Amino acid sequence: MTTLFRKPLLQAVLLALCTTALSALPAMAQDPSPPPTQDQAGPPNGGHRNPGQREEHQIEFLTKKLNLTPDQVTQVKAIDDDSRTQMMALHQDTTTPQADKRAKMMDIHKAAQDKIRAVLTDDQKTKYDALQAQMRERRESHEGQQGAAPPPPPQ
Repeated sequence: MTTLFRKPLLQAVLLALCTTALSALPAMAQDPSPPPTQDQAGPPNGGHRNPGQREEHQIEFLTKKLNLTPDQVTQVKAIDDDSRTQMMALHQDTTTPQADKRAKMMDIHKAAQDKIRAVLTDDQKTKYDALQAQMRERRESHEGQQGAAPPPPPQ
């Protein structure tokens, strides 16, 4: 008699557990907890920061690497704000052909780099140029890897 009693009870318990687990899935999918902070995870969107985060990161990076003075930090922030405003306006401009937008964005970026460089001391300019070269190499290396053909299969 105990085996007959246990089997339906076991089935009922398993059914209740499965029902509870399945009903909890929608609640888990709608987890209202805040997303992880930058310390807990990398940038959102597959590694891309929003413009405000990029600006903060760039300012912090340059301040550490170049030992910027508070006055230089203020000037670099103003340059970044100006170039970001120009980039956003260009991005929203529907009259400029897409092919021209890229060239104009490159011009805005180059002008911002030149303005930042003008704020720096000679020693900082040397370090800044080296950082720019490293970033350019990393970008070219990354672009080359994306466009490269996969390696041939081992034989």
